[in-house]
Amino acid sequence: MSVGQNLPNITIGYSRGRLLVSFGAGLLLTLLCAALAFTWQQGKNITTFEVAACYVGAVFFGLATFRMLWRLISARSPVVFISRVGIRDIRLGDETIAWSSVRKIQIWEQRLQKFVVLKLDPLVAGRFSGGFLRRALSLMNKTLGADSVIVNAGGLTMDVKTLLEACRQYWGAGRPAPSDHSVPEPEPEPEAVS
Repeated sequence: MSVGQNLPNITIGYSRGRLLVSFGAGLLLTLLCAALAFTWQQGKNITTFEVAACYVGAVFFGLATFRMLWRLISARSPVVFISRVGIRDIRLGDETIAWSSVRKIQIWEQRLQKFVVLKLDPLVAGRFSGGFLRRALSLMNKTLGADSVIVNAGGLTMDVKTLLEACRQYWGAGRPAPSDHSVPEPEPEPEAVS
């Protein structure tokens, strides 16, 4: 029995603590932008751009806060599943990405946030660009390099480095062993001694 056969299936859900921190930060920024937008109107030497920026900030952070609240309420089931067969992130789609179709696994850092990036075979990557939202995500992923799928660990119970190590371990165990198609060199025949 190989090491890969002993790996248990991993399910990763949202972390209530991390979601509460994000919710609190979003609520604070929403209230700050709204307060500035409403009190600046009575202020002196305040430009229309600054007031408009506060209104836009209040709407943006308000929507983000609502999204975090929705995740807190509905985050009862796992969202990422890792097995010897592959990885499935229900935020991306219902399909399991087989380890045999993953070419490379790496970390990508954008500003202060890190993501796990799975570089896929082009035929498999085409399945993850079907709907409008998936196509938009796929176009954003093209900046990383073609045919990549991003697994975001933000708000999950597992951090990015642990997720990367788990993916690499399961990727190594789930891929078929490389077949050696090279033809062995013939052994030289011994020379006749006279």
